[in-house]
Amino acid sequence: MDIPRTPTRKRRLRRVALAAVACGALGLAVGAVIQWRRDVDFHSSHPAPGAFATVDGHRLHYRLSGRGEYTFVLEAGLGDYSGSWGELESQLARLGRVFVYDRAGLGWSEAGSTPRDADHLATELQAVLAQAGVGPRRILVGHSLGAVVVLRLAAAHPETTAGLILIDPSHPEQLTRMPPPPFLLTTLAPLLMRAAPVGLPQLLFGSKDPVQNQARHVQATADEFSALLHRPKSVTLAPGSLGRIPLVVLTAGSDAGLPGNDAEQRATWEIWKELHDELAALSTSAYRRHLVIAEATHTSHRTHPEAVAQSARDLLAYLQAANTSHQKVTGETKAVVRDRGLRPPSASIAAFCSRVRHYPVPLCFF
Repeated sequence: MDIPRTPTRKRRLRRVALAAVACGALGLAVGAVIQWRRDVDFHSSHPAPGAFATVDGHRLHYRLSGRGEYTFVLEAGLGDYSGSWGELESQLARLGRVFVYDRAGLGWSEAGSTPRDADHLATELQAVLAQAGVGPRRILVGHSLGAVVVLRLAAAHPETTAGLILIDPSHPEQLTRMPPPPFLLTTLAPLLMRAAPVGLPQLLFGSKDPVQNQARHVQATADEFSALLHRPKSVTLAPGSLGRIPLVVLTAGSDAGLPGNDAEQRATWEIWKELHDELAALSTSAYRRHLVIAEATHTSHRTHPEAVAQSARDLLAYLQAANTSHQKVTGETKAVVRDRGLRPPSASIAAFCSRVRHYPVPLCFF
């Protein structure tokens, strides 16, 4: 009679490993199906609230509200989207038009091409603004990573930028000049975010907002974060490089949530403020402000919307006063031209002057 063999230790380990792999594969498959179902249910129950523009073959979602001479163009921070502005959006809509949108892959927008660096994002934003019919007299408002995008857009299109408001902005050199971020944030988190199609990052640190739990939203956030780490320098930091564009920089006054003890948190916040001083120096405008919002954290646009809105009101009042002064001087100059029988300016000169009418000091007189 044959005596059954007792499995060796090596065989038992092999069987356990195969079982673990099979269970893992099954878990990933189930997670992928569940996440796919959630994404489908989301789009069926949450239709896009705005319109779409097509850029490089993919559709980007945007929404316009309010009325006015100037348009506030809102650029959200990392992982945020058009619905992340909360009360601030409605407050700005009382001052003028408001444009919000979703970068590629975020919110209701389709995924776009990589890399997702500031150059690429600013180019896409300009294309969406053009298709949405948003002309000059734009006040660009950027939060965190979004501030780098609007700085890039302003540098590329100063003729359509009436002013800038940067809300606790990111800085192209912050990763090298501030204490290094935790290993979990810079390495493990981006890897986990790549597992969004199977729902793993949503399970571990998902958002209460269903928009931000979409697989493509999480993946797009990972792409933008990767570009921030590896392609940070998209903005020229030379003082005065933005010219005379009015600029407001808002720094969150609280150091809560920063790594380290109290002294280390304060030291990190001082570096953060210094970086914001440098961003404020990019403009040579007479209207250049760097303000600290007391007790505000990084999401000050949501926790302190009135403070941000007040900065917008002050900037808008300055722009309107400057524009009124320019129109008055222009009208007086035209009257002199008519009285003296002088030849009026050519259409090309008039067109050029119309493009710079939003600057704080008139650049053309006729």
